Amino acid sequence: MYNIKTFEPTIKYYDLVMTLDNLNNINEYPLHEGFYFKFWNDCKEIKDWIDIHISTGEFNQYKEATDTFKNFYGDSLPKLNRRLIFICDKTGNKVATATLSPHIEGDYKVVIDWFAIKKEFQGKKLSKPLLYKVVQIAKELGYDKILLHTQTNSWLAAKIYIDFGFMPYNINKKEGWEILQTLINHTKLKIFNTIAESDIYDELMLNIKNQLSKIYQNFNFNVWYINGRNDIYLNSDNNFYEYKFYDNGNKIVKIK
Repeated sequence: MYNIKTFEPTIKYYDLVMTLDNLNNINEYPLHEGFYFKFWNDCKEIKDWIDIHISTGEFNQYKEATDTFKNFYGDSLPKLNRRLIFICDKTGNKVATATLSPHIEGDYKVVIDWFAIKKEFQGKKLSKPLLYKVVQIAKELGYDKILLHTQTNSWLAAKIYIDFGFMPYNINKKEGWEILQTLINHTKLKIFNTIAESDIYDELMLNIKNQLSKIYQNFNFNVWYINGRNDIYLNSDNNFYEYKFYDNGNKIVKIK
């Protein structure tokens, strides 16, 4: 029914907030042989963090990713050696990451941030071991429940969180949950209706993707259109390009 990527920019964007209210009695998910966990060590690993997120399609420009890392982590860098975790393969290549960040939202004091697995390592059963590790870190730091933000664009990650044990929190934002339920048909989301396939997608993003598909075969892209911007950032086989869009995405012009 759906021919979409694990991070799909053409899906209408909605913030999905989930919670895990009991960190005990969680099923254990050991890391498979050939992989190991490693905590953040120093700023030399910023590039590793960026490479993972660019692979997923979360970012499509190194500058964008670098700026986001610096803005998000800021003064917390000295504490990341207990909060930012990587999964490495047997060669030491970092293939996945997640961060446990102090954050007060309602009764919750910690959130999982920047959970990502490199594209070529998705499907190798790393997601739940990484989540399990983060939960253990949270317990060691004295937390008893966790909140996380994800989005409809990251629909597969959202399914993984729900399968692990997280539950919907911002259920009043039913539009986003209806999109997710339509995509994954999950028993934990049965309170939400499914919707027509045509209502899942953003017309502008579909038009842009259609135009880019005429030029590239393998690519990820994101679009900035807030405050009058019309910028497209594209990654095709680790070659980075910039475009401008016009006519609701039916016309694109290469800038770089």
